[in-house]
Parts: sequence; structure tokens; C-alpha cells
Amino acid sequence: MGRTLATFTQLIEQEAMAWQAFRRALRKEDQAHFDALFRAAKYHVAAGSYASKSAPFEAMILAMLIESHKTNALLEARVLRLEASLNERKGP
Repeated sequence: MGRTLATFTQLIEQEAMAWQAFRRALRKEDQAHFDALFRAAKYHVAAGSYASKSAPFEAMILAMLIESHKTNALLEARVLRLEASLNERKGP
């Protein structure tokens, strides 16, 4: 017997294909970001599999947001470290 339900990875690919007209309308640099968002969703395939039964796209969006939030948190930490380093060099 074959699989009757699409895997979350397949759902991501299907959703990306459904958004191709939108993607083509984006600027080239934005197309790269669009592609990166769908790659980010794939980082959370296991979690998405649990949440994708009723609304797979919502699970994909949440996975994309998690990856974006992680990137923002890392960048914020880097900025804070750089600011602290600059303040130490300035002295009192």
C-alpha cells in the first residue's frame, strides 16, 4: 500500500509551486529571500508534520518565522557585543 497523505516536505514543495507567479513578480533580490523562507520551513519538517494536518501553510509560516526570529536574535546579540566592546574601548 502506498502513502495516502503527502509528507510535510511534499506539502512545502506544493505550496512553493503554488506561489510561483507571486515569486516571479518579485524583484530578483526578493526572489532569493522568498526561496530562503521555503528552505527555512524545511528545517522544521518534523514539527510541521505534527501541525500540518489541518492547515499546512500555517505550519510552514510558523517555521519560517522561527528561523527569522533566530537570525534576528543572533544579530541582536552581535550588535550588543559590538556596542559593549566599543564602550569598553572608549573608557570613562
